[in-house]
Amino acid sequence: MSIELHCPQCHKLIRAPDNAGGKRGKCPYCKNSVYIPMPADNGEEIHLAPIVDEDEQRAEELRRESIEYAAAVDHVTDSGTSAEDTASSTDGAVQSGVSDDVAELGADVDAFVIAMGESKLGEANAAVARLKRAGTRASDYVQDLLLDDMLPTYENVPPPVVQGFLKTLLNRLG
Repeated sequence: MSIELHCPQCHKLIRAPDNAGGKRGKCPYCKNSVYIPMPADNGEEIHLAPIVDEDEQRAEELRRESIEYAAAVDHVTDSGTSAEDTASSTDGAVQSGVSDDVAELGADVDAFVIAMGESKLGEANAAVARLKRAGTRASDYVQDLLLDDMLPTYENVPPPVVQGFLKTLLNRLG
């Protein structure tokens, strides 16, 4: 029996022997380095605890709040105003701008991860270009996501893959 996988570069089907599982090899078509996953094990099935929607929603809410707070602090230090000046200000425009900016960064990061998960490299590159225009704020945002215990969840993209995509994105943002 062999391990079947698709090259992430040229997307061609590759068949590797079972003993190659867990190692890296070269795609016979494009010579790209490819990780060969371990062969499927027909061992014991591990049952997972059910996901509680309220806990997931609360974790996502806390993550968003912490990112908005970090962006607000970053905005305060970038603008040269003191935290007290901003806190005592009754003008909500600054805070509204920060929320919009964070939401925009989050949408672009989500677009990148989803595009990568669907192998739509053009869309992923477009998201990277938008994030690069945001400068260091985008890098800081992605770093905060990676440091957070609860990574965002995406349909059809497992959390370890999301983490890998975020690391790739951080490298591309430089």
